[in-house]
Amino acid sequence: MLSLSILAALLLGWCTGGRLARFERCGLRLLPLPALALLLQRISCAPWALLLSYGLLFLFVLYNRHLKKTAFFLGLGSACNLAVIAANHWRMPVSPQVVDLLSSQAAADLLVGNIPMYAVAGEGTRLLILGDILYCPLPVLGGFASIGDLLLMLGVFWGILAAMAPHRLPGWMSRG
Repeated sequence: MLSLSILAALLLGWCTGGRLARFERCGLRLLPLPALALLLQRISCAPWALLLSYGLLFLFVLYNRHLKKTAFFLGLGSACNLAVIAANHWRMPVSPQVVDLLSSQAAADLLVGNIPMYAVAGEGTRLLILGDILYCPLPVLGGFASIGDLLLMLGVFWGILAAMAPHRLPGWMSRG
């Protein structure tokens, strides 16, 4: 779903006079940190790796707080995801309703623990409202997502728009 927010921001940016060549003007700092954070989460599911990963994201937000919408949504989305993962033994809970919508293979993999960092929500699950409670059946977007993921998508969207600096956006939309 992250790719959807990137594509939407690029399309809106280009259609309203934005250009990627304006990237340096927006003052976006430490851009490799989010990529490093994602890579770290792919490499290890250990609590220390997750904490370091979210620490990198929060550092990125801190250094880019001048991009108010970007920083707000990235920071809030990261905080939501970290809170629910930390509260549930370092695994993102997936609601049983979402599991029912998955393919039989994906549901089986999730139920037996073959999908790292995820677990089916149960009686002892905490903060499920922040867990993966949303499902998208489209192949490009397919899978489950949390409110934090949606907030992160908004942060990426606003960050790309800020970097492209489109000329024909309403004022409230153009200040990343």
